[in-house]
Amino acid sequence: MAVIWGVAFVATKIGLESFSPPQLTALRFLIAAGPVLVLARPPLSWAMLLAIGATLFAGQFLFQFFAIAHGMPPGLASLLVQTQALFTILFAAVALREAPTGRQLTGVAAAFTGLGLILLTVGHDLSVAGFGLGIGSAISWAVGNVLFKRVGSVEMVTFVAWLSLVPPLPALALSLALDGPAALPRAFASASWLGLAAVLYLGLVATVLAYAIWGKLLRRYPAATVAPFALLVPFVGGYSSSLVFGERFGGLRLAGMALVLLGLGVIVLPWPRASARHGARSDPMAVSLASRADAPGVIDLIGRVYAEYGFVYDPRVEVPDLLRFAQHYEPPRGAFFVVRDGHRVVGSVGVERLDGGGAELHRLYLDATLRGHGTGRALVDAVLDWCRAQEISRLILWSDTRFDQAHRLYTRMGFQRTGERTLPDDLNQTREYGFERPV
Repeated sequence: MAVIWGVAFVATKIGLESFSPPQLTALRFLIAAGPVLVLARPPLSWAMLLAIGATLFAGQFLFQFFAIAHGMPPGLASLLVQTQALFTILFAAVALREAPTGRQLTGVAAAFTGLGLILLTVGHDLSVAGFGLGIGSAISWAVGNVLFKRVGSVEMVTFVAWLSLVPPLPALALSLALDGPAALPRAFASASWLGLAAVLYLGLVATVLAYAIWGKLLRRYPAATVAPFALLVPFVGGYSSSLVFGERFGGLRLAGMALVLLGLGVIVLPWPRASARHGARSDPMAVSLASRADAPGVIDLIGRVYAEYGFVYDPRVEVPDLLRFAQHYEPPRGAFFVVRDGHRVVGSVGVERLDGGGAELHRLYLDATLRGHGTGRALVDAVLDWCRAQEISRLILWSDTRFDQAHRLYTRMGFQRTGERTLPDDLNQTREYGFERPV
């Protein structure tokens, strides 16, 4: 993936020698939209498709192509567009009320400091216009990300193909206004074979094939495992550009690029967390399949967590599924997993089939000393592995709004918030957030 997208910046530079930025944008997505001839439209409104297509694809790549055409070196462009992660955090905080974590804010600060250093290198190979257009590409991508967060589970290849219908029309209109009505036929007639190959690479490989692979990886692995590989794109893009175009990076620009990459790494990489609690473990413990004999231990674990939060705990009301363990968590209905410290249950999670090919995750609880060290992730991974083995396509869950640390885990593992509900007549006045992800 990193190689495909990194090389795409070199292909863009080559393509722009034969076509203008709006022409190259239109051609890329006319090719990428080809699968709509055999793929049904995803279950989204036209308004949502247009909004996401206009930002995630049309805006991102028009800005990006204009940036490279106006002097942005391809290697530097491959880095600047990755700053979409920074803007996504900022926009999600405003639009979705997703409060950034301290680590995210640290990463944002480092990356923006790096952008400031890069801006100081404006000169012969980098114009202010090129830099501004490159940042505009990242901002448009980030807006598309925030809109995409409102979309439920979709098949990625189908989604990308139908989104690709959006950019050609505004791109062709822009070409008509800037290049003239006869410019595109003339560009085709005079294009080099390298320019035509670049167009095909951008449309077929960097869009259709790349997003098909990306979607498959996201279905098979947690998003937090897949997303860090995007950090390799600037390395591939910079190296490819230095080989093909002789792009060079001075000391100040390298320092700025390093700070941007450091900031992005702080944001997206799964860094180990030091525990402030005495006696906390630093590694995840073994996850094992549970039986009904483990139900009393799980009930005790949940009681300890409820006491930690000051909740009222009546197992007959709060965990009736554990009192009827076989009905919910024995094959073929579901499964349950625990983590043990000796004979004591210190972590738990359950999964239960739903009608329609889905499943619901239940009872993810950990003793306080285990949180933040990978055990929760290991439990959720066990549920995802079970779902894949059972050919279950989507996983949902509901979580108390007060369990902030669990919500951050779900988000890092590719779950998206889907709604909110209040439990009627609940002893603890519980409100819950819904989460969902494809398996």
